[in-house]
Amino acid sequence: MNKKFAEKFTAVLSAVCMLSVGIVTANAAEIDDSFESVTKNVESEKSSLPSAYSAIGYALVDENGLPSDFSSKTLGFVTPIKEQQYNDCWALAGTESFETKLLKLGYPVTEMSYDHANASSTIQVNGKGWQRKYRDGGFTNIYPGYLTSWQGGAEVADVGEIDFSMFQYSDEMTNANTKYGTTKLRYLDGVDSNEIKQAIMDNGAVTASYATTNNCFNNANTTYFMPQSYDGDYIGHTISVVGWSDNFSKYKFTNSTGILPKNNGAWLIRNSWGKNNSMGGYFWLSYEDKYIFGAKYSPNFTIDEVTEISDDMTLLQNERYGATYSFNYVDSGDITFINCFDFDENSHTLNNVIFETKSNGADYEVYYIPVDNGTPANDESKWKLISSGKVTYSGYQSVDTNGYVAPLGRGAIGIRIITESGESSQLGVGEWLTNSTKKTFINDSRYGDSYIKYDGTTSDLLDWYKLNNNDLLGGTFVIKAVALENDNIMKGDINLDKVISVVDSTLVQKYIVGNADFDGTQLYNADYDGDGAITVADATEIQKKVVGLQKSN
Repeated sequence: MNKKFAEKFTAVLSAVCMLSVGIVTANAAEIDDSFESVTKNVESEKSSLPSAYSAIGYALVDENGLPSDFSSKTLGFVTPIKEQQYNDCWALAGTESFETKLLKLGYPVTEMSYDHANASSTIQVNGKGWQRKYRDGGFTNIYPGYLTSWQGGAEVADVGEIDFSMFQYSDEMTNANTKYGTTKLRYLDGVDSNEIKQAIMDNGAVTASYATTNNCFNNANTTYFMPQSYDGDYIGHTISVVGWSDNFSKYKFTNSTGILPKNNGAWLIRNSWGKNNSMGGYFWLSYEDKYIFGAKYSPNFTIDEVTEISDDMTLLQNERYGATYSFNYVDSGDITFINCFDFDENSHTLNNVIFETKSNGADYEVYYIPVDNGTPANDESKWKLISSGKVTYSGYQSVDTNGYVAPLGRGAIGIRIITESGESSQLGVGEWLTNSTKKTFINDSRYGDSYIKYDGTTSDLLDWYKLNNNDLLGGTFVIKAVALENDNIMKGDINLDKVISVVDSTLVQKYIVGNADFDGTQLYNADYDGDGAITVADATEIQKKVVGLQKSN
């Protein structure tokens, strides 16, 4: 089995809401595409959630500054419990976490549409996209792509009820009613429980998956624990983690396995099976559960940053499904990943650039790259550095570009990833996925959208795939730009008062000698001759413009 197929085959193990089996009863790499089947118990009694606070203060705080108990539910950062109708637990759990984040930010959220997420993640009219219908199970990387492509973020009140009696194609689902765009989304696939707890406190919830079976629930469906030795049947299931209790008794995890956790402690889980137990649809899951926060159902994620989308805002992107895979094929720690865009009057002022990477700890540099004869310039002296920093987590990054104004027309954004550990530079890519019998995602990539540069050579990404991987489908890099309309763009107007005067020429001269700082718009306006550099020549041309204006008056 070659490297590419082996890695992709493993990636598909993150399927959720689909029947899986234990490592003793069948090959661990096999996936049965059967629909989810979960027993739902009758609702009884009232919720018995423990208090997350003592008098709304941290009852006990450990050496990391974290309380021993916490609950976003107790604090009111949750919407009513939902009940899934299809095999779309990933959509409901992701939507619940998104709602919680919005509530923490103070947005007046009622109910976000998880049906819209489901329908937006089905097969396209042309047969590409996610190879699923709305009743099929899904994968844990669907919802992060849905959010960061700004397909998600629409309320039920705006998009209405989705008519699933009609066949739903993903590209027929509009994002016209999307209100909130996710700009930062962090993966939590490590074993650091403190990072997970902090994420819950900061963002209200973490979306995660575990292996569910009735055998590991207690009789009341209020606690769950799958021991490491469990080898029976189970189903991958996605939930929203909204709290924890370090002191939750291990003796409450009695179930048919006959095995208890070694220690106290549990995560507070918000489920999508309706109010099916005495906790109103919530339950406790042991810290020591076999699969929670493990690699099998990665990525587990938290939503770090959301922006309210305004009428003057555009998301430039070449794909709509986010990262389905991580491009890590090149044995190099210094690679520039490039996407080309068409910058027009309404979308050439860059507010920030979004990209997905798992190169945690690497340095990044973000460039504007001019496009020469249809291809991004290979000569780096023509590149413009617009942002730089260090990657501090795996997931979707959002970096400030200081309002850089790109020239009108075809141009490119390049993300240079530089690692120091000897590991290959990585960037998210929209690329095909497969299981043992069929493709589960088919990308819709085009020539001229993505390029890659290393060892001094720039190549169209589709050509690179053909030459190096014998792959005719290729992929598209996950690089996006949040662009804004800008009324202040006027060559020569440096102080942005809509008038070109001697003051503007003086400001340019001050900038040249280091006595003035310009934002992106001022830099664009100051480059009067458009040669990419701000020099005395620009100040002189502005003076000539002023004199000409004075003479005409």
